[in-house]
Amino acid sequence: MFRRWGYTNQVALQHGHTGNDCRGEEHDVTLVWSVASGKCQLLMDGQEVQFIVSRGSIVDHSWTTKGNHVIQVLAHASPPMSSGQIQPNFRQYDLLIDGQSFFTMPKVFELGLVQNQAAYARQPDDMNHKEQEEAHLISAIQNSIAEVRHHRVEKRENKQVHEDSSSVGSYSGRSFY
Repeated sequence: MFRRWGYTNQVALQHGHTGNDCRGEEHDVTLVWSVASGKCQLLMDGQEVQFIVSRGSIVDHSWTTKGNHVIQVLAHASPPMSSGQIQPNFRQYDLLIDGQSFFTMPKVFELGLVQNQAAYARQPDDMNHKEQEEAHLISAIQNSIAEVRHHRVEKRENKQVHEDSSSVGSYSGRSFY
């Protein structure tokens, strides 16, 4: 299991920024688990957090990081075999940061968008999960295109203002004093 997540840049959020502009500190957690031998290694940002040798069918380990964030890895050797055992929010592998599942965290493009609570409504067994992800991807692409267009317009306007102001008092590209 490999999961990468990040904490938002609170200063950027307070200044009204959204999306990529709110990216803060990013981390990754890797779980390497041999169910046959029972050896389990947990890494965070490439550094070993825990090495366990246990033939159990569940790995459940928590630790605290700087800033008093609690990270928990919960892994099951296999998914439930019968439909009666399946729980609505079951995940074979899950990462929880301060109690929030990795799968319910907002996507990067959703950062700072208060009205967009879609990330918290995602359910693992929702039949429309792929459709939800596709809709979010399309929304992200549209937001990205709109942002690029906005920046291009700003750049053109700034360039035009600069050209207008630099043409005064110049001849053949050389400035007078």
